[in-house]
Amino acid sequence: MEGLQSQLAMHDAPLRSGGRWRRGLVRVCSSGLAVLLLVLPACRDASAPPPEPFEFRIGVFIQGKPNDFWDAVLDRMRQRLNLSGVQVELVLFKSSERAQVAQQIRQGDWRAIAICAPADEWTKQTIEQAMRAGVPVVLMGVDITDVARLGSVGTNYYEAGRRAGIWYAQRVPTGEVAVVAGHPVPRAVSEFWEGFRHGLLYNRRVRARLVPLSDSRKTPIVIEKLRAEPRIKGIFLMGAEVAQQGIAIAPRTNLGVLSWRAPAHDWYLTRQVEVLILERPEEIGVRVANLLRNLSQGRGSDLQIVYTPFEWHAR
Repeated sequence: MEGLQSQLAMHDAPLRSGGRWRRGLVRVCSSGLAVLLLVLPACRDASAPPPEPFEFRIGVFIQGKPNDFWDAVLDRMRQRLNLSGVQVELVLFKSSERAQVAQQIRQGDWRAIAICAPADEWTKQTIEQAMRAGVPVVLMGVDITDVARLGSVGTNYYEAGRRAGIWYAQRVPTGEVAVVAGHPVPRAVSEFWEGFRHGLLYNRRVRARLVPLSDSRKTPIVIEKLRAEPRIKGIFLMGAEVAQQGIAIAPRTNLGVLSWRAPAHDWYLTRQVEVLILERPEEIGVRVANLLRNLSQGRGSDLQIVYTPFEWHAR
């Protein structure tokens, strides 16, 4: 019996030895594979050039002068689009620079652009050329309904004017209300005026007069002339700079203001004005940036019309 066990042990010895050999071979192969995995990336990195950073180019084109309205819009846009791989170019231009701007839009490798300009033939052609080239276009300030675009963001000036007109129709029994207006957004005044006239239709005995100003420094002169007219029963100052120039001289009775500046709220609290509309240009910047970001990344192909909210205060 002991001899049989001895023979079996001698027979198992090579098997155990082979098992140790196989385990040693696995350890050697594993070590070699680990070294190979460490060496290959180094070889690949040494031979391949570094990848170039990919950038989304987004253009923002505004026909107008620098002011605190556009500062608020653009500052919030910069914050929102401060993302890796996004390059934003902001261009404020004059009417005499339209040819250069159109060429810049045509030749630029844009992923999306935003435009604010008067609704004339040049603007429509520029937008349509960009859209035909596959560049998504978002309009800022006011919409242009008879042109192809993928977005529009701005204050609803028509609705703001309509609410103001209704207030005057209910407040003023008869006479005339003057709207002294100047605004950096093209067509903001015309949109507000159209809404104001429609709101005033609630009282057929009250008429409205529009006094558009290209230079807000003339506001005090205009108000002095209006105060001398007995038919004028109320004045509305449309635009932050117009309101700033006219608040000290305008009559307090039935005085209204549309502004984007925070001090205008104090005018309402101290009863210097009876109607106050506060628009929010910073919110326009946020909403435009969101649309541009999504469109530049291929998200969203349907037309989006966005009206940013405004504050309404009235006694």
